[in-house]
Parts: sequence; structure tokens; C-alpha cells
Amino acid sequence: MTIPVKKISTFCKTGSGGTPSRSNNAFFENGTIPWVKSGELKNRYITEVEEYITDLAVEKSSAKLVSKGSLLIAMYGATVGEVSQLTFDATTNQAICNIQPDENVCDVNYLYRFLEASKPYLLSRRVGGGQPNISQGVIKDLKIPLPPLAEQRRIASILDQADELRQKRQQAIEMLDQLLQATFIDMFGDPVSNPKGWSLVKVGEVVDEFIGGKNIECPDESDSDYKILKVSAVTSKVYKPNESKFAPNTFEPNPLAIVEKGDLLFSRANTTELVAATAYVWETPENIVLPDKLWKFSISDESKVNKLYLWDLFKNIEFRNELSKLSSGTSGSMKNISKGKLNELKMPLPPKELQDKFAEFSTKLWGQIKTFQQSSDSLDSLFKSLQNQAFNGTL
Repeated sequence: MTIPVKKISTFCKTGSGGTPSRSNNAFFENGTIPWVKSGELKNRYITEVEEYITDLAVEKSSAKLVSKGSLLIAMYGATVGEVSQLTFDATTNQAICNIQPDENVCDVNYLYRFLEASKPYLLSRRVGGGQPNISQGVIKDLKIPLPPLAEQRRIASILDQADELRQKRQQAIEMLDQLLQATFIDMFGDPVSNPKGWSLVKVGEVVDEFIGGKNIECPDESDSDYKILKVSAVTSKVYKPNESKFAPNTFEPNPLAIVEKGDLLFSRANTTELVAATAYVWETPENIVLPDKLWKFSISDESKVNKLYLWDLFKNIEFRNELSKLSSGTSGSMKNISKGKLNELKMPLPPKELQDKFAEFSTKLWGQIKTFQQSSDSLDSLFKSLQNQAFNGTL
């Protein structure tokens, strides 16, 4: 049986929202209508929002009411390409495209899964300079296979179940990470308020150097033995060596910029949310090289500080806030942290024996996390395989 393929625009209503003027207090004060911003499109369902607007704002601005159940796609911003579904009537800002399918033609859960699988394609169609965007036209022109509704629901159900498995595995990993963070606080206290009165030293007193690579234009293919890390290799706080690009054929790296087991990596440049992300290298393939936006900590005297203590210190949310304050850059652009500012930042330095005790616990816990992560990676691969099968008619 031939499965019909249709453009989204032929069976969906689409639109975008707007931002009421903040100079008019009557648009926001005591508002009761949820107003969704593109940065809030992070999960499958939108269940809460940060801001509410008034009836007057809907009447007098470009913000339009969107009905419960509608799908939302971020057209630009940090979450560009992400898809979520409303669990209540709401308005949105202009960076969001709302989609409401004809329920007699397309199951909304099936459409959600299709749009989710289409994110790589959507990202490839971004245009613009400082803040690349996806146009509504690109979204409306997406072509989707439309089997009978019963088949759409079957496919969506299979993908939902597979997604639930991988989400549960990820939640288990997050719980172990939370246990590690709680243990850090129990042993050392808040690193910013420093309630236990540890000695304060400058970061530059324990870290000799922050070593980075060069800005390199990477080809799509190469015969080089080297790979260049992407910044995304550390932004999840877990080192991911597969997040890398080909090095040019003639590339000769600085030996100091090659990533090795035991390195602590730091993103010195990224968006506001991801700058200063830190990841520890438990294992790594050979010939992985740092780019210019990633540094590694060089510490010659490890009698003062344990890298695993440093890692959790730099991951701590309160300390991360202090790190983020060091970044500079205009609104909407890449944020940067200079070595000079980072070296001057004060940090607590507990006794080395206590740091080592924490590092021993951390090593054991990360052994469990690694096992869970391998399972999570397998489930991710399975999910992507099911996505491919779902929309090429073989599931």
C-alpha cells in the first residue's frame, strides 16, 4: 500500500506569537494568561511557565491565544528546533511556531514524533547571522507520511514506550549525579558562602595553566588520524568524545592540546547557559584534540588539589553562577571567559585528605553512572532506529 505524503501546511493551522511591550504594566501586572517563551521548550509537555500576561495584552499586542494540545516549535534561540506540546491554553512569543493539526487527518502524537525526528533537518535550514532562525515556511513545507490514523497511533505508541525507557534510564543517571552533588555539599558546604570556613585561594594558585587548542576549520571528510572536539563534548557535564569533527589532512596538533585520561575540560566560550561547563575524562580514544573554545586544567602540584574535587566544585550550581559572572559578550552572542578573570576567582580549598576521600566516593559512583550511561546510549540508538523505521514505512 502506498502511503500518502503531505505538506504540513495542507492539514495544519500554523502561526506565531509576539511579545507585549514591557513598558506597559497593564500587559503583565496580575496577568492570568500563560505566556510561553522559546527557552521553555525543553520537554515533551509545557506544564508551567515563568510569566503571565493580561487580556489587554492579548487584545493590544501580537500575542495570540493558542489552544491546549497544540504543538510548539522554537524557531530561534538556545532551544531552536525543539518541540513541545501545550497542556493548557496559552500565548507564545514570536520565536515560537504553533501547529494545530486536523485531528481527522493526523494524530497529534504522531506529528510530535515526526517533528522531533525532523530536528536535524530543521537545524540544517537555519538562516541568519548572530542568531540563526528557522522560518515558518520551512516548517510548513515539511512533508510527512500519513498512514491511516490507527497506524499513526500505533507508531506513536511504540515510540512513546521506547522514549519512556530511555527517559527512565536518564533519570536514574540524574539521581546518581544528585547524590554526588549532595555528598559534595555535605562534606564541603556551599562553596560560595563557605560555611565551614575553608581556606580561600585563587584558582590560579592551584591551576598552573588552562591549555586550549586553535580555531580550526574542519572539513566534512578527512584522512587525518585526529579529531577535533566540539564544545558539546563537555556541555552535558559528561565527556562525550564522539562529539567531534574531522581534522584537516595536514593538521599537526600541539601535543599539549591532545585530550588524555584524567584531564579536566572546561568550556571557556558558549551561550550564557552553557559557558563554564566542566567534564572529567574517565576514558578517551587516542588523537582527540581540543578546539579553541575548550581548555584543560594543567596542574603540576596535585598535593594541593584533587581534580575530582575541582570538577564537582566547578559543577556546583552556586559556583557556576560565580563563573558565569566572569563571562563577557553582547546579548545574543557567544559568551567568553578570559584566563585572567578565571585565575583571579576565589575558591575554597579543603584539606587534601578530605578531597581525596570525596574523590574515592566519586570514582565508585561514576563507575555505576558509566554502566547506566552505556545502557542509555544503547536505548538512544534503538530510539533513533525506531524513528527512522517509523517514517520510512518499515516499523
